[in-house]
Amino acid sequence: MKIVQIFPGKVWGGAEQYVLDLGKALSAEGHEVSYVARPSAAVSSRLKGAIDFTLVPLGGFFSGKAARMLAPVVMDADVVHVHDAGQVPAVMKAIDLSGSKARVVLTRHIARASRTMPYRRGAMRRLHRMIFVSDLGRRLWQSVNRWMPDEKCLTVHNSIPDSPAAEVENLHARFGVDEKTPLIMFTGRVRKSKGCETLVRALGKVRDLRWMMLFVGTCKPADYDKELIEAARECGIADRVGFYGFSDRVRSLIPHAAIGVAPSIVREACPLAPMEFMQGGVCVIASDNGAQPEYITDGKTGLLTPPDNIDALAAALRTVLTDYKMRRRLGEAGRAYFRSSMSYRSFLDAILAVYSE
Repeated sequence: MKIVQIFPGKVWGGAEQYVLDLGKALSAEGHEVSYVARPSAAVSSRLKGAIDFTLVPLGGFFSGKAARMLAPVVMDADVVHVHDAGQVPAVMKAIDLSGSKARVVLTRHIARASRTMPYRRGAMRRLHRMIFVSDLGRRLWQSVNRWMPDEKCLTVHNSIPDSPAAEVENLHARFGVDEKTPLIMFTGRVRKSKGCETLVRALGKVRDLRWMMLFVGTCKPADYDKELIEAARECGIADRVGFYGFSDRVRSLIPHAAIGVAPSIVREACPLAPMEFMQGGVCVIASDNGAQPEYITDGKTGLLTPPDNIDALAAALRTVLTDYKMRRRLGEAGRAYFRSSMSYRSFLDAILAVYSE
């Protein structure tokens, strides 16, 4: 099949990584994949050298220019996969301009009850299928958009591909801690909405135990690490909190952790970070305010805590820091569940089935 993948945003996040991983997997299967991205230094810098892509100023009410630029890209496509509902009108106009027979599929990567404006509904009704990355996201959207036929809406949970083996530095040595000290790891954008300060303050309540906290990811804003260090200083743990920064090999770093924490305080549609820890066989603690309970069973494949609850997060950390057998059991069970029910092979087959329907 000839498939066009359209990146959704102007910043690099989980949805953008989803598109890149999916496109590479489809190419490996023998499909012809082309890419479209909005003009953005943050996205272009990640893609250059990895794939070829076309820049199109998608989004906004006036989509005529974008449609004209898209028309030659979609002309011979079998499938156009969109990852932002705001881009659908421009894509449908491009389909009409080019005479393309492509099936247009939309994946919605957020969990929000957002009403679709009437002027967009005509384009949305023309979608071949609308994929939601979680049942939560589908229920919330459909609750306020009953005009969309049910048969067009389905859930395909996120997944992540296997990581190639890679040599990485000794994280204990880099941060000057003993090899027996458990590493607690956070991955992703280091920002307040991801619960980073909540995590630091929870760690202050378990400062009597041995551990080292490592944030892996880009701070937003860029100096947010200073706020976290100040919070750590107030808790008496400033010397036990480290910042690795951005890494394009984060999945190869994860197996070095003893515990992975994803304490987001905002509702997540189907976050990738907890999956990455599960895939790596690392005990995961995540907040329960999104689709996380759809793939983490509390006490069996990980631990779930209420969002922005310092005491509950501290209690979960204390539990797995003091019980090595439980920590190992949760990590192994999480990995087994990921392999049996969340593998990238299963995800890819589900996407291909949508494309081919």
